[in-house]
Amino acid sequence: MVSWRMADGTEIVGVGVQVETERFREFVVRFMSAAGAGWNVSQWNDTLFGSAFEERFGMKVHVHRESSADGHRLLAIRTLPG
Repeated sequence: MVSWRMADGTEIVGVGVQVETERFREFVVRFMSAAGAGWNVSQWNDTLFGSAFEERFGMKVHVHRESSADGHRLLAIRTLPG
């Protein structure tokens, strides 16, 4: 599992994602820049994020948003079979 807590308090978690933490963080920063998404994760397009992840790492993923018990937002990325 790989994770990163963003500046806005959102935690991005990769469940079953076999990617090194530094490569994952680099991907997120590049996505924010290329997609014009910025640091506000609530404004990100989940479909675009998933497609960019697949293009970069060759893994199909499902992107799911939820709120944790302490009120922080969570963006979970889970690998899909195939």
